[in-house]
Amino acid sequence: MKRIVLGLLAVLVSAAAFAGGVPPIPPNPTYSEPSQIIATLNALINQLNGNALGTGGYAAQPGGVVSLGSFCTASGATPQTCNASRGVVTTNSLATAASTAAAFVINDSLITAQSACGASIGNTTSTGTPTIASVVTGAGTITVLVANVATAAALNNTVNIVFNCIN
Repeated sequence: MKRIVLGLLAVLVSAAAFAGGVPPIPPNPTYSEPSQIIATLNALINQLNGNALGTGGYAAQPGGVVSLGSFCTASGATPQTCNASRGVVTTNSLATAASTAAAFVINDSLITAQSACGASIGNTTSTGTPTIASVVTGAGTITVLVANVATAAALNNTVNIVFNCIN
């Protein structure tokens, strides 16, 4: 049993090393008492799931989002600068005809050609149906191809591009 607990703690410590902004578990008796290991693990799992203090986690988290690395926001026409490993870029007016695509460039000093980045569409106030067609990384850039998959409606207005990169 002792080996299992030590193995779990080793996994948790190594996971915490990669977790960037996940706060440390508090050293009070609720979390440091050996008989409370299940409660401590459950609190850690809740924290990693984005649950703040009072809802299962042990520390406040802005917007219920776990901070795994730096976060940035930017807004405007292409290109926009957003220097972080994850973020949200709001286009000010992305326009394409039906069934076409438009490239949006995010300048990011943390990105290399070997970075693995994913992107998705967040909230949008546009006509048409935006979706991500491709994400291409280069030295200091992320080029997101936003496709309008609507066959009859043009894409026109703001689109939130949410990105997350592993460098």
